[in-house]
Amino acid sequence: AFHKLPLWRQVKDVVFVDEKGRFILAIIRGDYDVNEVKLKNLVHALALRHATDEEIREQLHSEPGFISPVGIKNHIAPGVRLIIVADDSLRTVVNMYGGANVLNKDALNINIDRDYTPDLEGDIALAKNEFISSLSKQILHERKGIEVGNIFQLGHHYSKKMGGATFMDDKGKEKPYYMGCYGIGIGRTLAAIVEVHHDEAGIIWPSSVTPFHVHLIGLSKESKRADLVYRSLQADGYEVLYDDRSDISAGEKFATADLLGLPVRLVVSDRTGDNIEVKLRSDQESEVLPYQKVKDILEKIYE
Repeated sequence: AFHKLPLWRQVKDVVFVDEKGRFILAIIRGDYDVNEVKLKNLVHALALRHATDEEIREQLHSEPGFISPVGIKNHIAPGVRLIIVADDSLRTVVNMYGGANVLNKDALNINIDRDYTPDLEGDIALAKNEFISSLSKQILHERKGIEVGNIFQLGHHYSKKMGGATFMDDKGKEKPYYMGCYGIGIGRTLAAIVEVHHDEAGIIWPSSVTPFHVHLIGLSKESKRADLVYRSLQADGYEVLYDDRSDISAGEKFATADLLGLPVRLVVSDRTGDNIEVKLRSDQESEVLPYQKVKDILEKIYE
């Protein structure tokens, strides 16, 4: 607003420090943000943190809020390692504006190559909704997701801190292990499945991960028939969730079955007689079949 210039003409500067103590000055168009993962990969760093105001003033001899790649290496403290990393978006703009490494002072008409030379150049921009993909040239669409698993490269950070976490290389030299950690979230996996497989009534478990094969509901006043079906299903190798509650209405039992979402619901009642009512959780209609036909359906689902 002060310069009456658009944000995309600003040089945005963000200073990081990596695990080796190197300062990383990431510069990018003002309307973009820095993706720290991309930046770490480009500079081959394991970890990045934001530089403090004191570090910027005392070691880079610059001013927070007014940092600039122009001439900054001419004033840094002795022994300080500074890497200037430019996002390739800076090639799309000429005569930019930004800080001048002095409090309350800006520089105008900044141009890459003429006024500063980056040490590294590449894509360090954080992708946003409706950006154009640099590979396919298609529009990127933002969607919600769940982190089911993760992989972290730890490098030598922990092995150097632990005694004896070393090996002998092929030249007989002792070296620390290169470490990584890998995880799969069981709870997150279940949450991801439910996010994808559900309707307004509840869960719809895929047959490959269902906690039980069958949800059996007994509605008969005489429970012997339902008990017999329960024992027969177990004998045939199926895991059964048996709702034999006598103080719950049929409607409540059906609602519970929909909520829990097992792939197959079986109902034994006075109306079904010697047969069984079968309903797949993913279907709207049910049918009444003899036990052998029910078993054939289960074999197809869980083959």
